[in-house]
Formats: sequence, structure tokens, C-alpha cells
Amino acid sequence: MEVKACIFTDAGKVRKVNQDAAMIKVANTRRYGRISFAAVCDGMGGLSKGEVASCKVIRALERWFNEELSLMQGMSEDELFKTAETSLKRLIVKVCGELKRYGKHRGIKLGTTMTALLQIGTRYMTMNVGDSRIYLIDSARARAITKDQSLVQDKLDKGLITAGEMETDPERNVLLWSVGTTMTPEIEVGHGNFSGSTTVLACSDGFWRTLHPEEMHKKLCPQMCVTDMDMLQECRKLSELAWSRKEKDNISAAAMCLEF
Repeated sequence: MEVKACIFTDAGKVRKVNQDAAMIKVANTRRYGRISFAAVCDGMGGLSKGEVASCKVIRALERWFNEELSLMQGMSEDELFKTAETSLKRLIVKVCGELKRYGKHRGIKLGTTMTALLQIGTRYMTMNVGDSRIYLIDSARARAITKDQSLVQDKLDKGLITAGEMETDPERNVLLWSVGTTMTPEIEVGHGNFSGSTTVLACSDGFWRTLHPEEMHKKLCPQMCVTDMDMLQECRKLSELAWSRKEKDNISAAAMCLEF
């Protein structure tokens, strides 16, 4: 398997501080071949030190990939995914406690979203807290595979609003869960399989909120991802499109084109 990857992140046109953080990690293993891990965290702009929260979570995920995951290499794929899920959940709870203590000591409240995808072979696992998203983009379409933990998504699920009303709902920025604001957030976990070459896109809500999946597919389908720099340029173009639609938030996208 070949991997092309890029990260685009920007404070945007309104905010002075970029509270997003992102990472992509790729490693070669004897047993599983090339494996990859992508994540985006969006520090909560309504709270203090969102950039501290997002950076701390990303650093913790990087250490986990470099240190803990390497200790699981002797397991079967089934055992590895099960162990990785338990290990990552424990890590997130640990970071939540550290952020809570950090905030208590300084008299502030801080938190961040987190969305991540771990790829091993043709299988993947996602973990999501908040409203950052993972999209899978293949030759046919782009689709979100995580579910927003937001008040408007909850309203939609309960039939209180329509999909069209989500964009203008006054509570569209209210999250139900985040990393740091509670000791034990509800972590959404997903599992699946890649059916062929796919671009994995982890992104903050500043990136996806004003963009349509068809626009992401046009720019980031595997056929368009010829080089890392091509991918980066297309992420920048999509961000500029979001800004042209009056997006005010920080924007981050971590993209990996996996060629099977």
C-alpha cells in the first residue's frame, strides 16, 4: 500500500488564534505492512485555551502511535483493533482528567473535539468526540463516516428540525461532548473496511460546514491525489471556497490517500 498525505491548517479570516491541531502518522510494520493514523482536534473557541487542549490531545495520540501501538505488533488484527480501542479510550479519559486539572488550577475551562482514524491493512477504526469529522472519498463519492455529537444533530435525530434548518439553527455550535469539559466523554467508535483506493479526510467543522461532499470528492478523490503537494493545493482551494462563503472559524484538514 502507498500513502500520500498532507495537512492544511489556518486560523482563517476572522480569528487571530488557530485553536485547531492535526496530525498524520505512517509506519511500516513487518506483520501488517504500512499502517496510518490521522487526527484533527478543534479547540473550543468559546472557552479559554482551546489551542492548549487540542495540542495536548494530538501530542498524546502521537505518543500512543509511536510507543503503545508498537507494543501490539505481535497480535492478530482482531486482537490489535480490540486492544487499540481499549487503549485509546483509556488515553482519552486520562487526557480529559489532565485538562480538567489544568483548568482548575488556572481557573479556566478548556476543551476540544477529537476525530481520528487508524488504518491497518484494509481495515479501519474511527474515534470521534464532538463535531469534527472523518470523510472517506473513493472514486465514486465522498461520505462522512462519523456522526456529530452536537445539539443540532440530536435535534435532527429526534425530528425537531430538518437537515436544511441545521445551518441556521441558533444552537448549531453547541456540542454535547468534548475532550476536557467532562471526565468521561461519550466516545463514538466505528469500524469498517476499505474496498479500494481511498482518500481519508479528517477535518474541523470550519472546513466541512460550508462545503458539499461533491465538492470534496471533485478535489480529493484518489484520481486527483497524484502527489502530496497536489493534495495540499486542493485542500487549500477547498478552504478558500469555504472562506468565500463567509466561514469565520479556524480551518484544518488532514488528508491521506491510501492506494491499495
